[in-house]
Amino acid sequence: MPACLPRFKNAKSCFFILLLGLLSIILISGCGINEQEELHSKDEAEREFIRICKQEYNWDVNTESIGNTLWIYIPYLQDIFKLKANKFSQVSKFSVTSLNGDFAKGTFYFEYQIAPLLKPEENKGYTYGLTDPVSQDFQNVLNAIFRVYFNAEQQPEFYVVVMADIANGVEVIYTIYGLDLKKIYSNAIASEEYYKRILQDIRGSLAIIRDKQGKHLIYQEINLAQFLAKQITQRIRIKFMGSDFELQTTTEEEILGIVSYCLQTYEFEEFLAVVLRNLSTGTETIKSLSALSAYNEPPAKPAPPADTPGDTTFPGDGSL
Repeated sequence: MPACLPRFKNAKSCFFILLLGLLSIILISGCGINEQEELHSKDEAEREFIRICKQEYNWDVNTESIGNTLWIYIPYLQDIFKLKANKFSQVSKFSVTSLNGDFAKGTFYFEYQIAPLLKPEENKGYTYGLTDPVSQDFQNVLNAIFRVYFNAEQQPEFYVVVMADIANGVEVIYTIYGLDLKKIYSNAIASEEYYKRILQDIRGSLAIIRDKQGKHLIYQEINLAQFLAKQITQRIRIKFMGSDFELQTTTEEEILGIVSYCLQTYEFEEFLAVVLRNLSTGTETIKSLSALSAYNEPPAKPAPPADTPGDTTFPGDGSL
């Protein structure tokens, strides 16, 4: 099965790896669920998933189930990232100095420091992303999840896939909402939308080195509100770091549009307010659920095609 891992778009920080390519619809070919099969129990599903990973992909994976969340840890003894020439001009017109999102006591909080650059970034001519084999592995792990857990009695609400370079001490972490994954496999989400829904993070630590079992990780249950806070943060970063983005209104209104769109998309109404804090001006804006309806994010433009299947890039200028 050919690989087509999402492509990542530029942003400043090397601590974020933002998905900007397309998860190929090839993912769903040959992966249909046999409706006459008996549903796997929770334990059977875990055993079957581990069996597929070992027998078909030769992975020694470690899984940890915490409440509604399944963690999957895949260690590597070789580099999982690479430098690669990039013909696309991934330059930003904005500086995102600070950007954080959180959900606490029924309220969404977003702090930001975003300003237009006096001079657009120079295209460095290269990107920094996953190696082709690791890109293929990410697709394969999604296929294995689909084959096993979409035919299980108890399906996790969230999946956290950790791909760790235990030789150099770096890892990439993907957090995926189960219903989003179902929509991806049924082709129910537009291509320019679903790449924004998978959370990506990259981390480095000496504790990762030689950790074959994922003992350095803090396994925890994912909360939908916290997931949406992080996804909104990611959407803001993608929007303002996009090379083709032109600000048509104020930064605050643009962010409120993103917040409104995301919460409406997930039909999430279990919150009291949304608070925006502009760190540049020191101002704070508070909006209720009803007030958010006045804002909406304009339709996104499709991402540019990848150089090759599985092509990925780091946010920012690609430097470490």
